[in-house]
Amino acid sequence: MKTIIIATSSLFFLAACSSEPETVLLKTEKGKKEVSKEEVIADRMATIEISGMTCEAGCGGTIRKELKATGGVSRVQYDFVEGRDVQTAKVSFDKDKITLDQMIKIITTINEKQFTVGKTSSEEVNDVSSTPTEAAPSKETVEKVSMSDAQIEMPNLIGILSDII
Repeated sequence: MKTIIIATSSLFFLAACSSEPETVLLKTEKGKKEVSKEEVIADRMATIEISGMTCEAGCGGTIRKELKATGGVSRVQYDFVEGRDVQTAKVSFDKDKITLDQMIKIITTINEKQFTVGKTSSEEVNDVSSTPTEAAPSKETVEKVSMSDAQIEMPNLIGILSDII
């Protein structure tokens, strides 16, 4: 019995001390804000009523992503209330790069026409420098770390098992 335990422990110990380095993936966040090539200077603010939104993070994020991808939208904010049929979006945009009609077309074609647009309005933003641009979410990156660099101390398993038996 003692021989079986020692043999099993030895195999475990040898497997644990493999000479091949193990690679571990660590998720980290970059501290730098990713800046687009051309910053959008919003000179108009659109208010858009949207039906079909079930959540602010998923639906709102999808709409925000599609509008910002046009290069003419700097910020999208929501007045979102759970369970309400119609939600309101405030969109800061550059009228020379995108129109309200183009934004409506984008919103109504997302997710196989999940969203419908109700009342809309657009007004000029008086002080364009005071229109804050939306911070881009930091991108998650994956870094490879080699475990061969780590110092790991293994207890003397054979000694511990011998003491138990």
